[in-house]
Amino acid sequence: MQLACESDVTSREPTPPSPASVLSSPLRLAIVGAGPVGLSLAVQAARALPQAQISLFDTRAIDADVSGDPRTLAMSLGSVQLLQRLGAWRDEAAQPITEVHVSQQVPSLVGLVGGIVGGWFGRSFDEPQVRIRASDGSVSMLGAVLSYGSVTASLQQAWMQASQAEPQRLVNRFATPVRSLKSLDSGGVEVDANIAETFDLAVIAEGGVFAEQARKAFTRDYGQVAWVGRLTLEGARDGVAYERFTRHGPAALLPLGPGRAALVWCVDGADDPVAELSDEQRCCVLNTIFPTEVGRITGVSSLKRFALGLNAERSLTDTANGRIVRIGNAAQTLHPVAGQGLNLGLRDAFVLVRALARSNDVDQALRRLNRQRAPDRWATIAATDFLARSFTWDFPGAGTARGLGLAALQAVAPLKSALTRQMMYGRR
Repeated sequence: MQLACESDVTSREPTPPSPASVLSSPLRLAIVGAGPVGLSLAVQAARALPQAQISLFDTRAIDADVSGDPRTLAMSLGSVQLLQRLGAWRDEAAQPITEVHVSQQVPSLVGLVGGIVGGWFGRSFDEPQVRIRASDGSVSMLGAVLSYGSVTASLQQAWMQASQAEPQRLVNRFATPVRSLKSLDSGGVEVDANIAETFDLAVIAEGGVFAEQARKAFTRDYGQVAWVGRLTLEGARDGVAYERFTRHGPAALLPLGPGRAALVWCVDGADDPVAELSDEQRCCVLNTIFPTEVGRITGVSSLKRFALGLNAERSLTDTANGRIVRIGNAAQTLHPVAGQGLNLGLRDAFVLVRALARSNDVDQALRRLNRQRAPDRWATIAATDFLARSFTWDFPGAGTARGLGLAALQAVAPLKSALTRQMMYGRR
């Protein structure tokens, strides 16, 4: 959707916003986009801001069946816990991730360096790798894999139950495209959706994909594409997610249950080695890319191709846009190498609701939102950008440096523990 806009964790579970808002007058809130991020914001706001009037806009019809959308989402443990608190979690729809295995397809020199590093720490690193297990952190899972359709349908059901209980306060504006948003001198936002309406705050939660977005303050085209789809395997271990660094880019397998996995395969867009391959040839290549413990890849679905890039706003709000806020992909579209895009968006929504619930002034709440979200946003953006760009470096020793980093990360327990916390909960 394209919009024209004018002028140290004590408890691992996120603490929900206070149910008693202290805003001085009822807030009129418009949420644009009923995907997982927009819906999670709507459900949380409905609970934490009991006096607020909330309107949820989306282009699709309210009775459209979204449950069958097969796109795969990797959700962190913090995101899983949030869905559980919102009543939008279905055990039967999720595949828990109990282990993450990160490795590099390496030239011989990297293996030699890994062996040297392993000698320093009294262990073998024939191939640089990091293994992160849920049991090491005394949790049942590191996160889970779900389909976009199941997450969206569960969140929409939670929102519909709330809106049916309070139809005057919680308003559905499905099948209603928002054409533009305009900041008003009075401090509100004019939302043009068939008719012009005024709200105190408008949140854009519909970001789309990199190739279709208007460019934001920070943008980078990686010159890479992602091929995504599903695989069948023999001899695979349940609950293990694999990230494999290759000279063409990262490739990942996400568990979907016995003998099935979701694939994200990133390669050079200008010299695409995947495009001309048959499904049979793709299976053969993938079997050479991933470590043998993945099992034997026996089949691959039709793969879809997406351009990859970074496209991020300086902050979730901007002084030029007044009370227009962007969250999720509308604020930052990332390379999928770390699988953090949706998780970052859900954290945006959570902190926004908490800031509104704890402040008696909308503008003050938005300043708090930017201040609190900046460390997590920029740490994730910077790490993802670094990983994505590092695969375009062709200077001598680049692969060796990456392999050495993986070997050291596996060997140094505090570093691996910090990475595990960041992966599960983001930066707090």
